[in-house]
This record gives sequence, structure tokens and C-alpha cells, in this order.
Amino acid sequence: MSRVYSLKTNFKWMFIANILFAFCQWLILISIAKLGDKELVGIYTLGLAITAPIMIFSNLQLRAIQATDAQNENEFRDFFSLRTIFVFLGLIIIFLIIFWSNYKFERKVIIFLIGLSKAVEGMSDIIYGYLQKKEDMQKIAVSLMLRGFFSVSLFSVTLYVTGNLVWATMFSTLAWLIVFLFYDLQSLKKYSVDFFFTKKIDELKSLFLTAIPLGLVTMLGSLNTNIPRYIIERELSLEVLGVFGAVSYILVGANQFTKSISQTVSPRLAKYYAQSDRKSFLKLFNKVLFINVILGIVGFLIVMIFGKEILTIAYTSEYASYHKLFLWTMVLSCTLYITNVLGVAVTSMRLFAKQLPIHILKLILVTITSIIFIRRFGVEGAVWSLLISTIVTIYFYMKLFNRGYKRIGEKSNE
Repeated sequence: MSRVYSLKTNFKWMFIANILFAFCQWLILISIAKLGDKELVGIYTLGLAITAPIMIFSNLQLRAIQATDAQNENEFRDFFSLRTIFVFLGLIIIFLIIFWSNYKFERKVIIFLIGLSKAVEGMSDIIYGYLQKKEDMQKIAVSLMLRGFFSVSLFSVTLYVTGNLVWATMFSTLAWLIVFLFYDLQSLKKYSVDFFFTKKIDELKSLFLTAIPLGLVTMLGSLNTNIPRYIIERELSLEVLGVFGAVSYILVGANQFTKSISQTVSPRLAKYYAQSDRKSFLKLFNKVLFINVILGIVGFLIVMIFGKEILTIAYTSEYASYHKLFLWTMVLSCTLYITNVLGVAVTSMRLFAKQLPIHILKLILVTITSIIFIRRFGVEGAVWSLLISTIVTIYFYMKLFNRGYKRIGEKSNE
């Protein structure tokens, strides 16, 4: 069964859904800040920072590989089976880490529940990959909106009634599980997809070998983002980490802007690349890059003018004193827009392993600069560290993009 979906329609759906989903996730942080304190926000931020690299690696970027599989090299159940295995392994690793940690029991439970929610999200995500490949973005959008609405509703009400972050996180995770079971899995019925566990061990092994470089790339990318958080918690305090987590949530919002575009265009870019359509590939890439740059500039100007007011309304008046941190975060988000667009283009070119050295270099750079800057300049040093490493990443991604773009010309001349 096939249907042609326009890029414009798909973009509208994904743009609205990603923004609403990001806003709902932001409301969770706002709920913690309003109903709790900075330390509680810090605990939640720490849970995200610990679980994110592990669960992102367990995803192996299979969604992107599936969505850009223009040659249909693997079946959906191959992706579904491999994702299931690694999500389970990711949960085991998280359990072992928190079991041997020195955190209080309540914090351990919160961290594990956050990891569990990310595991459920990973299972929804692999279904999104199939729908994305079919360019059926409407179903993905509806799922995101359902997940966002129900999770923030259950989380906020539970936190308000009980005052307990454990119960709130548990009910938020339950909301995502319900959407996965009763909406996401049902979305596959239209395509009569077989998602039962595959017995083709050779196929899984081959897919794993294809995916492992990109899995390492995304894990390193997550570590690059979260290493400053680890250092803030160690060198400063959990309360300061809470402030950083709340203020820098704009980075998540920025990522949703980019996601709404990249998830729409990545299958089309992959098709243009596979067809050696150099002109169409560059035209679409330039359009996406232009949109992201404009969004970045607009966001920066809004924060420059209304930064204090936004922080006061969203959180409390205490956060308004961190408006400079907020502004630097917006500068960082502008560079991340560019990095993400380049990453989507390079991934569409199927250049998975070649991205690994870039992120290893970035990891080394962000670790060294974070230690130096945070100790010397405080919480703002974390953003400066990320900014420097992101600019270096852009430089090397541009070189990789140019190399892949030249290959399109070589393929078209064969």
C-alpha cells in the first residue's frame, strides 16, 4: 500500500507535534520547579543525564537507518527485534549503574523510572522509523501529541497531589506505555507489517554491524551534552544543576525544531542521494539549512529582549538572575541547528562510521574545557564549553558533507 505525502504537509504535522511534545516535556520541568525546588529539578536533570547516553546508544539510531533505507535492505522486524534486544540491555546497564551508586534509594528509583520511560520511547521510536520511511508523518505526529499530553497531565497532577517525584515519574512512564501499546502498534496494521521477533540471526548481525558506528556517534553526542551536567553536579551542586537543567532546556526545544524538519526530509534526501540527483539534494539541503538559521536568529532575539520575563513566568523570579546563561544557551542552540542539519544530510548519505572520529574529538574537547571553564567561570562555563566543541564539530561535518556531496557527482557520471 503506498501513498504520496507532500513535504509541506508532513512538515506541518511534524513541526506542530514536535513543538507540542517539547512544550509538554518543558511543562514537566516547570511543574517540578513550581511544586518543588531547585534540588528536585536537579535530581530529575541528573536522571536524564545518566540514562540518556545509555538509552540513546541502545537505540543504535535504527530509526534513521530504517528511514533512509531507500534500497530496502532490511525488513521492519529486523529493526524491531534488534531494538528490543538493545533496549532491554540498556535497562540492565542502568540498573547496574544505579545499584552500585551512592545515591539515596529514592533517587535510584527515579533514575530507573526515567530510564524505563526512555525504553518505552525507544520502542515507539522504531515504529516511527517505519512510518517515516513511508513518509506517513501524520501518525507519528499524533503519537507524539498523545504522549506529550498524557505524560505531562499525569505527571503534574500526581506531583501536585502526592508531592512525590517517584510517583509522578511512574505515572508519566505509564502514559507513554499506554500510547505505545494502544496507538503505535496499531499504526502498523495499515501496512500489514510483521513485527514478530525475527529468527534471521545473520540479518540481525549484519544490521548491528551497520548500526554500531551510528549508535556510538549518537551516544557520544549525548555524552557531549551531558558531561557538563556531571561536572556541575560534582563541582558545584545539585541545585545549580537544577538551574542549568531548567534554563538549558531550550536546547531540547531547539532540537525539536530541527527534528520536525529533519525527520520530514531525511527519507527524501536519501532517495535523492540513491538516485544521484545532485541538484535536488543540494536544493532541499539548502532550504532546510536556511530555515534552521532563521529559526535560530529569531529565537536568539526573543531571548535577548524577553529572557528575564520568560524565566520568571516559566519558573520563578530566582531564575531570572540567570538570564545571561539563557542568552548564551540560545547562541549555542543556533550552532546546534546547523550541526543537526549537517548530521541529517551526512546520515542520508549513509556515512555512518565516518562521523565517529568527529564525536570522539568533540568528547575530548568538551570534557577538558568543561572541567576548566566550570571550575573557573561557574555554570556559564558549561555553555561556553559546549559552544566551542559544537563550532569545531560544524567545521568537520562540513568537510564530511563536501566529501559525500562530491560522491553524488561521481555516481551520476558512472
